[in-house]
Amino acid sequence: MRLDSSSSTSTPRPRSSLAIVSPTIPPPSTTTDLIDLSRHFWCQICGCHPTRRDVQSSMTGRRSTMRLILLLTAMMTLPAVLWAQAQNDECGTATIAVLGSNAIDTTEATNSPEEIPTSTCPGTALGGIYSDVWFYFTPTEDGLMTITTCDTVDFDTDVIVYGGVCGSLVAIACHGDTAGCSVQGTTNSWNTILENVPVFVGETILIRIGGWADFDIGGGTFDISMVNTPPPPPGAPENDECSGAIEAVLGDNPIDTTSASDSTDPYSSSTGCSALGVMNQDVWYRWTAPGEGSLTVSLCNIVNFDTDLVIYLGNCTSKIEVACSGDESGCPMQGNGANYASVVEGLQVSAGEEYLIRIGGWGDGQNGTGNVNVQFVQALIESLTLSSVPGSAEIDCEAVVSGPCDSVVFAIGVGGPSQVAVNGPFVAGDLVTAALSVSSIQTMIEVCATPQIGSAPGTSFCDEVAVTGPITLENCSAPLIDIPDGGEPIESFIDISGDPSAVLWDVQVEAHINHPDASQLLVEIASPDGITVTLHNQPIGATGGIDLTWWQSGSPNQPPYDGNGWMQPFEYLSAFTGSNPIGSWTLTVSDEMTGETGMLEEWCLRIYDTAPVPTSGQDLIIGDSNNLVMVGREGSQASFGSESVMCNGGTEPLDWFANPDPRHPMMAFNMFRLDSDRLIQIGGSWVKHGWSSAQADACGFGCDPSPTSTYTGVGCSDTYGAGGNANQNTMGPRSEIDPWSGGFVYEGSYLQSDSGPWDQVEERLSVEDDDLDPALHPGSIWISEVSVVHPGDIDHTTNHAWEPIGVTGSPGGNWSMNMSAPSQLGTVQAAWPGALIEVVKPLPVIDGRCYLAHKVTDNGDGTWHYEYSIYNHDMGRNAGSFSIPVASDVEVSNIDFFAPTIHSFSFSNDNWSAVRDADGITWSTTDHASGASANPIRWGFLYNFGFDADAAPETGTAILGVHSPSAVPYIEVEVATPPTAPPPPTFRRGLCNGDGSFDIGDVIFLLGYLFSNAEAPGCHDSCDTNDDGDLNIADGISMLGSLFNGDAPPAPPGPTDCGVDPTADALDCSNPSPGCP
Repeated sequence: MRLDSSSSTSTPRPRSSLAIVSPTIPPPSTTTDLIDLSRHFWCQICGCHPTRRDVQSSMTGRRSTMRLILLLTAMMTLPAVLWAQAQNDECGTATIAVLGSNAIDTTEATNSPEEIPTSTCPGTALGGIYSDVWFYFTPTEDGLMTITTCDTVDFDTDVIVYGGVCGSLVAIACHGDTAGCSVQGTTNSWNTILENVPVFVGETILIRIGGWADFDIGGGTFDISMVNTPPPPPGAPENDECSGAIEAVLGDNPIDTTSASDSTDPYSSSTGCSALGVMNQDVWYRWTAPGEGSLTVSLCNIVNFDTDLVIYLGNCTSKIEVACSGDESGCPMQGNGANYASVVEGLQVSAGEEYLIRIGGWGDGQNGTGNVNVQFVQALIESLTLSSVPGSAEIDCEAVVSGPCDSVVFAIGVGGPSQVAVNGPFVAGDLVTAALSVSSIQTMIEVCATPQIGSAPGTSFCDEVAVTGPITLENCSAPLIDIPDGGEPIESFIDISGDPSAVLWDVQVEAHINHPDASQLLVEIASPDGITVTLHNQPIGATGGIDLTWWQSGSPNQPPYDGNGWMQPFEYLSAFTGSNPIGSWTLTVSDEMTGETGMLEEWCLRIYDTAPVPTSGQDLIIGDSNNLVMVGREGSQASFGSESVMCNGGTEPLDWFANPDPRHPMMAFNMFRLDSDRLIQIGGSWVKHGWSSAQADACGFGCDPSPTSTYTGVGCSDTYGAGGNANQNTMGPRSEIDPWSGGFVYEGSYLQSDSGPWDQVEERLSVEDDDLDPALHPGSIWISEVSVVHPGDIDHTTNHAWEPIGVTGSPGGNWSMNMSAPSQLGTVQAAWPGALIEVVKPLPVIDGRCYLAHKVTDNGDGTWHYEYSIYNHDMGRNAGSFSIPVASDVEVSNIDFFAPTIHSFSFSNDNWSAVRDADGITWSTTDHASGASANPIRWGFLYNFGFDADAAPETGTAILGVHSPSAVPYIEVEVATPPTAPPPPTFRRGLCNGDGSFDIGDVIFLLGYLFSNAEAPGCHDSCDTNDDGDLNIADGISMLGSLFNGDAPPAPPGPTDCGVDPTADALDCSNPSPGCP
């Protein structure tokens, strides 16, 4: 049986309706011929259709006696005939074929010797083309020819079409069985349709038609038809691949992606774009920068399809992506209001740099035509050099002007709020300098220099610089160690010595490795406690050596690696966060491939006690919690478990690794009570460590699920149940976590060793019955809060949420909580009616922030109540003192302090002391050196301060003292206060006679006062030129030396600038110096 893969039937092919025609009998000449003749007639008489195996068997085996008798009888009943061959039996005797119907008869044909071209038409069920006949056809026009034998030929057919001439044939097309094409008079789909064969006017083709098997012969007609040839599909455009990129000119450049293919070159959104698609059917352009300036490539309103745009620096064999654009706001498609086109604006370029511009469709099947507009604006800033001294909170800027302009504006970012304008005019070659103050440190900051011509800004020149706090610990090594080719790793060591209690919050690793191919290198660093981080791991496409500083806040990790900048490492340096850096650090370098050698020339280690600013695309957002349940009791304390709903509102999957990896959410749970006019905290849990994430959509962002539970996909969420969040197995103290960086070290932590047993309230959110009893607090409102720390969270303002809860129950029994109200993002102090909330953070931001809420209430008896609450959201150094300025003549009473009772082994629950002095009121706990006896405001806790005063409120400056050692020990914030003490007077030192000038007259005036009972100075401090706190002859001698002998000028504030006396003394200053407030 033959199972025809191209036919609609798979049944055996019996011969059931072929007539016996005497001219089909070949003359027998041998015994074999006789057997073949017998088989032929047996099949025509009995309707059989033997397979080739049957045929072979019939030729070599023994037939049954009965079958032989039947065959011989059939032969003897046939009339004698004249044996002959068909006229068109061979290629050389082919007869003409025309469009339309053509007669065919293979009953007298023999097998042609031409080889069967099975490779021309695989899978078409082509048979042996037995007993074939030949035709020739000469088309009168170009077109597509179709030959069919369907229902018009009474035997199973094969068809082959050739070009060329007999003896030198070229097979063009062939086919055997075609589904639905039946043998005439049967339902067997064994005949042929050979369609859409290209033919050309005047070029003769040869058509060969025969039987599928050697017994398939017969007659009928076959049909030839023609259709006009469709236009050939357009070929791929010249710029279909990077290697064919065409030169882009300024202005419009035609684009047509309709016949382009998909390039395989890598691209990503890592260069700062959003809504980047699949780069469908992309095309390429190349452009060379004619000078320093900015490049803009726009497709807005000039293309008719949804686009992606990527720009690379370099050539096809060595290119770096520098910009990208998917869908851009205000950038519509042509004839369509949808903002689906792309634009890259203001890309800074330098003279001679080569760029590749790649444009494709945003989604599958999206292609089209239009224009690509390229614009270049010459820069008036030739270069920009930035530097920052660690701990200075300043950026030093130097710009070289390349053309005439009126001024240069230096700003944090283009048009940023922090800026300095330097007025000119300037001409080419001028050096313009400025210093910019910054509000954030431990991060990369972009500074832009923008020339101004009149009021019109020119092209900005931007660059980045690392801005850090003071370097706590540092050391370098210049080992000059050879790196063997494909050999064993080399090691170099740096010893860090210093305070054994030091804590690492950030680290930089600078390295200079001389090697021709950085893609062969593996670089690792190990801390003294054995933590190892891979810094560099054989990146594809790297060339040259390594000359850079690895820093978690640096630029993305990508070639080149020898540019002397700041770059993120291969793995996370945050693995060292919170550890003790004292000891020996090890840098390991190995060449993982053969062919090159190198040298480790130098490396340095810089350690900071300031945490870096988060820079990831992960954004943990708290969703709506709906469940808070009581889980235990110990005496008068009840413990609770709270549900936590955490969503990823960022652009990258949210890390969710189990310990010992610190990259996971760490959840704290709090409870508050809002009384008549004060919000207090009545409970707070230890931290619940996350370990695995589901992929739900609780926040309705639209979930793109992660394939693994170690991440929460973009837009996805995970909910930890109330009961599970009360499980003490995975809870640890808040003090082990840095809330600003998310730093946590599992090794050696309390959590690692805490295996219980626990009572019913330890570590959980636990509250005293008396704080929960509605009968004791009529009209009060209870509030639940979830606060989550995550090391990758880029926006800490959405990682805490609160909601009012209903409380029912009684002391000693079970408390039920109703959480039907929606959750509110942000500080819980927003629940305090009428309170004003200030953000308190160190500037520059070296740590997190606190929220200070304040409210003043008229008591109606000539006094006012001043109430303040401080909530430490994510300030890891804690708060240890709080001062409110109050003038000495204001009467103060009822000074108050409240803090929740906290289960902690690191700190106490002692009340803060309060001191009223001539300047105001100061509350404080013991200092950091006192250790566990201190009770600072830790992250996730709220403390209250209050008093009554007999004066109405004004605006004053409150001071929050940082508890742990810090480069910014105090933070000031404007709040409502009673009237404050008058500010100290300002004066200019040396202007003793008050005439506004520092000269000999001031010396004479002082001597007259000292020795002749002359007029007293209006400001004694201005005459105390040596600032020793006493007016005497030494001050006159000091003035004479300064005026006539080149000695140092009078002590600060000096004779030029107004200022206050930096030294406390008994001298007064009733009249400020001229020009001083």
